[in-house]
Amino acid sequence: MSRTYKICAPFVPGVGHHETSAWLSSEQAATNERVDNIRIAPIPHGGLMATHGAGVHGGPVRVRAAVERLKLWENGRRLRVTFLDGVAEVQDKVATIAKEWEAVANITFDFVSGGASEIRVSFAEQGFSWSTVGTDALTVPSTQATMNFGWLEPTTSEREYQRVVRHEFGHSLGMIHEHQNPAALGQIPWDKPKVYAYYAQQGWSHADVDANIFDVYVEDSTNHTAFDPTSIMEYAIPDSLTVGSYAIGWNTILSQTDIEFMQRQYPRGSAGMVELTVGAPRTAAALAVGGEVDTYHFDVATPRTHIMTTEGTTDTVMTLHGPNDPGAILAWDDDRGKGQNARIVRKLFAGSYWLSVRHKDPAATGPYTIGVKRSG
Repeated sequence: MSRTYKICAPFVPGVGHHETSAWLSSEQAATNERVDNIRIAPIPHGGLMATHGAGVHGGPVRVRAAVERLKLWENGRRLRVTFLDGVAEVQDKVATIAKEWEAVANITFDFVSGGASEIRVSFAEQGFSWSTVGTDALTVPSTQATMNFGWLEPTTSEREYQRVVRHEFGHSLGMIHEHQNPAALGQIPWDKPKVYAYYAQQGWSHADVDANIFDVYVEDSTNHTAFDPTSIMEYAIPDSLTVGSYAIGWNTILSQTDIEFMQRQYPRGSAGMVELTVGAPRTAAALAVGGEVDTYHFDVATPRTHIMTTEGTTDTVMTLHGPNDPGAILAWDDDRGKGQNARIVRKLFAGSYWLSVRHKDPAATGPYTIGVKRSG
């Protein structure tokens, strides 16, 4: 771990704090990019309590749920990547390895020589490797880097290129550090005094260590898998920094869990945002991949009560966003419709609205239909 100084810290200074008309906050950027970056996830046992409104069969019903806040790009997105500096040989190696993610996620990295770009790569900050996480890149001024490789040289080993480039471009797609996965809590027997002392030698404060090593994301801030020590997003953990006998080496390849997880976040064959017309015939759809979220948009011309439903044999969860703000959750429902379907009845004012639909079981799939109509 001789080169861990500020390696791939996701909390890049200044990200998400440009609260002017020119720059978006982190949450605004995420929800403007993809409506399902805010998701409702029912919790079958224990957890948070949330009221999801009055149904047609009675008064308010209190059910358990979590609000997941993600930073994923729109599925199928073409992300433009440009190099702000660096030598051609290193740039070519980075681009080749970065594009390996295209075989996993339904995303294209389009390396461009100039003009507007979502991801901007620099090599100028020596000793530091980092990337913004997903749509946080949109909060960074267009002249500044969103990713940095602080020690890649023409003579750097291929294994080191693979390790660092796969990791940082994983961040760029919205992945967090695996040891900060909520499921990692209590899984790594850190010897905290030794960890603090080790990173102090490299200029880290206790707060830096807490933010980048010990702190895990809260359960409802991200979707995640069980802790995966083989993930490309995991740091190496030497035995000298843990209690007992526990160590993780530098991972250089995507684990099977990495691959399956990102395939669910960016599924191929997804219809993308589907337009619905109020009062039109129902639209047939399918949740074809475990964890898939389908998204819909519709407009309301005049205030009136609307009924939004799914139908079929699939156990759906539906969330209503708006008006005119995909980051605002108005209502959600699990199974107030027919069978295990979702049904939302609400007076809507003029404006744009969005619906997101997912399976209640994150691993399950199935067909359904969706429709929006006016009451009466």
